[in-house]
Amino acid sequence: MSNLLLLTGIIGLVYLSIGFSSPLITLYLKDLGASYQQIALILTSFSATALLSNYAWGWVTDRIGRRKPILLAGLLGLGVAYWQLSRVPDANIAWGIRVLEGMAAAAYATPSLALMGDLLADTGQRGRRMGYYRGSASMMFAVGAFFGGSIADRVSISLVLSLCAGVYLLAAFCTLFVREVAPVKKTATPEVVAIPAPPPAKERQLPLLFLLGAMLWTAAHGAGASMWPNYMDSLGYAKTEITRLWGLAALVEFPSMAVAGIASDAIGRAPLLFAGGAFAAIVHIGYVTLAAVVPALLIIQVIRGFAFGSFTTTGMTFAAEWGSQQRRGRNSGVYNAANGAGGLIGTFLGGTIVQLLGFGSLYTVCALLAAGSAIAFLLLRRQQKAASEEKLPVGAD
Repeated sequence: MSNLLLLTGIIGLVYLSIGFSSPLITLYLKDLGASYQQIALILTSFSATALLSNYAWGWVTDRIGRRKPILLAGLLGLGVAYWQLSRVPDANIAWGIRVLEGMAAAAYATPSLALMGDLLADTGQRGRRMGYYRGSASMMFAVGAFFGGSIADRVSISLVLSLCAGVYLLAAFCTLFVREVAPVKKTATPEVVAIPAPPPAKERQLPLLFLLGAMLWTAAHGAGASMWPNYMDSLGYAKTEITRLWGLAALVEFPSMAVAGIASDAIGRAPLLFAGGAFAAIVHIGYVTLAAVVPALLIIQVIRGFAFGSFTTTGMTFAAEWGSQQRRGRNSGVYNAANGAGGLIGTFLGGTIVQLLGFGSLYTVCALLAAGSAIAFLLLRRQQKAASEEKLPVGAD
């Protein structure tokens, strides 16, 4: 249990830093002289690097049988990246640093999810436990977002990024005390030539419908979130208001993730994934029609928190519980790669669509992508239900 609490504290520090930086990074790049299209390319480069790195880091952790060294390297890399990012003179240098940041972010994300899967493998109510784990991270994100904008308004965004570097280094220090789960020893097999039985469901690759839904959901989220601070800025909101509105959504994520985890243990993963996609579509429609009306925007941000919580907790649980310990790193890497592919698509579309067609067109596209993810998760549910009726183990529900 102490190990689980330690990992929860580490992800809390990571998301505190993300809360500081995420609502401000596109504004920072714009201050450095980047156009919307250049911002899209910089964010796309980050996502592409994370995409290519996720499976590789997962394979390495499975190969060496350890998660902690890669986890520690990722956090140290993030600390160095943000320290350098806070001191860049122009957007071109920031571009290169964000590429390195993508590698470091993947080195943290994939082993941490695999390690959580290792810890929860033999426990019940995995959805609820994952909900508390990831929900606490969102709460810390809200704290970072709440104070990050105020610091940026009073001092500078550069100082906020320096604080991020310090928080990542503190998380790296905490990682030194993490204890890994001992690898499961393979039992000896008799030297008899026989036709091997089909692998159990937990040894197979993650379902394509699940990966497609995750990619579409993350594409919608990535496209919308990448330009959301700039959209709010164009509507006249101050940095403090922008970050606190973002923080409101993150604050709602904590209870929504806990509820989603409990619900997914009771009724299955796919229905909660579907809810995440459907709520996300509603949110982006709201951004198109009601973003300039403050009371309505507050409601939209609350719904956004429920959408994010339903998808994120359930997706992480689905991916973490699917494989055995020997495959969990690769499965976590595949899941994060699907999210990375969605982020790659989303961040490229974000600034590009805004540059060509404006913010309204962007959030219309986001709504369509989110609706597509809901359809994919609905089909996943039907696939699992049909398999259950035929007594075929194809799902993790």
